[in-house]
Amino acid sequence: MEEKPKSKEELIEWLKQEGYYNIKEIPEQGLCGLREFIFTIGLCTNLTHWDYGGRYCYPKDVILESVVAIETWDGKKDPAGSWIKYKGKGGERHNLNLTNKKDETNN
Repeated sequence: MEEKPKSKEELIEWLKQEGYYNIKEIPEQGLCGLREFIFTIGLCTNLTHWDYGGRYCYPKDVILESVVAIETWDGKKDPAGSWIKYKGKGGERHNLNLTNKKDETNN
């Protein structure tokens, strides 16, 4: 059985080994980081050794937006950028700002 990290520093090192980057503490969101998934870049919140609290999914072609989002997010409301979907505690939801922009261009 794998031993869990004993300190925040050990957790951050373990997360890096698991593929997370731009790891930082964000108020009201805990330890957060970016990680590449099959189709998206995830901005993951409340990271622990076992799981994460939520994930904002950014298209891979806007990776810089996800970096800007994690660096500028104050933890209130949703992060900036064109994330597609939130998945996590509290359910799943789409980015309504992104949906509204698509609707405006179709009219």
